[in-house]
Amino acid sequence: MRKFFISISIICFGLFSTHMLSAASLNAKEDRQTSPYTGYTRAHWLEINEQLIAGALNYVNPETGIFSLPESTGAYRELEDFRNENRARIMERIMVGVIIYTTATGKDEVPGYKGSITKPFINAITRGTDPKSEGYWGDPDPNDQIGVSFALGIYACPERFWNPLTNEQKKNLIKFFQKQSFNTTYHNNHYFFHLFATSLIEKYGNGIDSNRAHHTQMMERLLGWYRGDGWFIDGNNRGFDYYNFWGFQLFNQMVYQYDPVWKEQFGKRIQDISSRLLETVPYQYARNGGHIPWGRSLTYRFASNAAIGWAMINGNSTLSPGIARRILSGDLKYFWENGCMGENGLLNIGYLGKNQSLAENYIVPGDPYFAMHGLCCLLLPENHPFWKVKEEPMPADIAGGKVAVEGAQFSLNVSPVDGDARLYPAGQPFDRTIWQSPVKYNQHAYSATIGFCLTGEGGEDIGAGRTGYSYDGKQWMYRLRSRTLFIKPDHIASVYHLQSIEKEDRTPEFQKDELITHTLIGNDGEVHVFWHNYPDPLYLSVGGYGISIPNGDTLQETPSEQGLCIHGGDYYSTIQTVCAPEGNLYSTLLTPRKGWKHTHLFGGLGAYCSWQSKAGVPPHTPVVVYVNGTKDRVPANVKINVARIYDGLVITFEGKQFQIKIID
Repeated sequence: MRKFFISISIICFGLFSTHMLSAASLNAKEDRQTSPYTGYTRAHWLEINEQLIAGALNYVNPETGIFSLPESTGAYRELEDFRNENRARIMERIMVGVIIYTTATGKDEVPGYKGSITKPFINAITRGTDPKSEGYWGDPDPNDQIGVSFALGIYACPERFWNPLTNEQKKNLIKFFQKQSFNTTYHNNHYFFHLFATSLIEKYGNGIDSNRAHHTQMMERLLGWYRGDGWFIDGNNRGFDYYNFWGFQLFNQMVYQYDPVWKEQFGKRIQDISSRLLETVPYQYARNGGHIPWGRSLTYRFASNAAIGWAMINGNSTLSPGIARRILSGDLKYFWENGCMGENGLLNIGYLGKNQSLAENYIVPGDPYFAMHGLCCLLLPENHPFWKVKEEPMPADIAGGKVAVEGAQFSLNVSPVDGDARLYPAGQPFDRTIWQSPVKYNQHAYSATIGFCLTGEGGEDIGAGRTGYSYDGKQWMYRLRSRTLFIKPDHIASVYHLQSIEKEDRTPEFQKDELITHTLIGNDGEVHVFWHNYPDPLYLSVGGYGISIPNGDTLQETPSEQGLCIHGGDYYSTIQTVCAPEGNLYSTLLTPRKGWKHTHLFGGLGAYCSWQSKAGVPPHTPVVVYVNGTKDRVPANVKINVARIYDGLVITFEGKQFQIKIID
């Protein structure tokens, strides 16, 4: 990490530098009449699916169905948790795209691969579940998650994935489903992996126990994790993230589609929850098509499309087909045109291109193919309104807007200025020290256009996008496990406990001192107001947006009397002190640790600007700072007025007054 201290005022605007990632070309022709926003048609979706299937199958042994993908490299290879189930898991995730394609087209081949696209998977399944085969997997390990894709294939396309099996092979597979049905699992979204085949066991198992009574309790428990507005916490992980989309919403809808018993019992609740999610989900997508990156497993990329796609398949979507296709085609196009498929023909670990700094230690090569679930819209017939009606604008295409999502403890904002979509987490109930890292959950804002800085699994904690504090001005701690005070569309407030470095100063949870934060959400940037209630002065800090500096580019700085703007490639990040004690403005360029290549979600080097107090700040002394991040434009200058009143501040920002109580 390199840190630069700004103490002089110069003007230094850099020239634009384009940072583009390669994208595999498509033969499908754009249709701007039916798809005025994306140009994408069903043919684009099919061709992308074909290329992803062909690219992956070039690494498979067609006789065994086992894939030999390139291994992870560098320092991440040493952290990777490569368990026994993973080779089958890789196969199963790629299989999802094949199931969708064969069901949608009736075909068993794709351009770019010679041979049957279903046979390798049939071979893997029949060998792996046959005790007499040398490829037998044996009994599943505890918490093993394999089997969902096999079941999906039987449900969706039995003529390809069930009818060709011999009676003995069918018995072996059903027995495998039963073993998984009684297997132990993690107390989170993994319950779905073990209950999804229940109706298949009952239909084809000749009376063997499906464990339905237990799984009905698990369905109740899963639905009991619902917190409102279409959002679930992820069980013992407790946090809010995209597992709400590619975990709970996806599997609830698949259960609704394929299990008539649970559809009858839980269908209305699933419909209602989906409806609530779809009220606000359009605000999570930027004009460029990308959704807001936030939380873990982001290498699953467009798997988030599955929540809307399956709601459309089941007739549970409250979005019009035109808006739904605008959102989903835009998201798919965003990832495709930004290089999600590498030159090796694979969906590699990363977000746009390959980037192992993004990955959690449970992610292995092949896991990104969970994104195949996001192609589920292809299960809709070609004459469905989803494919036929004209695309309609989402908020980012028109006037933008702000909404509060109280169930998930955040607000969403789509800027009318540039169509960026941002998420502001007020509360985040839990994080793990390993893969639920603070940089992915605890920033004050996340942007679809800007992304965020990261340091790789096990890397140092950083202050980009977060408030922070220090007892000595040297050892810094940052926003963590925040608790919501209130949530409005344009104003959120939260607190988080201060961690003591002195053992004798550690007090019970209910007595801990706190740092209080308010975020005023504008059309073009945010104002952060924060203070602490610790008895003694504390050093305070706040970081701006983390931007991507392309490899080979330089970080440029433009200081001003009250602020600092940094620039690299196409991106800008600015911070401006509005009302604050004496402090310093810094720019920080994050250099990768040994064995790592990137320090930003989008690739390249991450950089951010920040403010730090020069000395300890007394309790209940507010700091007011403006931040913004932009692409392809210099952030605009803003006028913010702060007036002190007897119990706090009145801040005028973008023509609106916000009253903030410092002492309640």
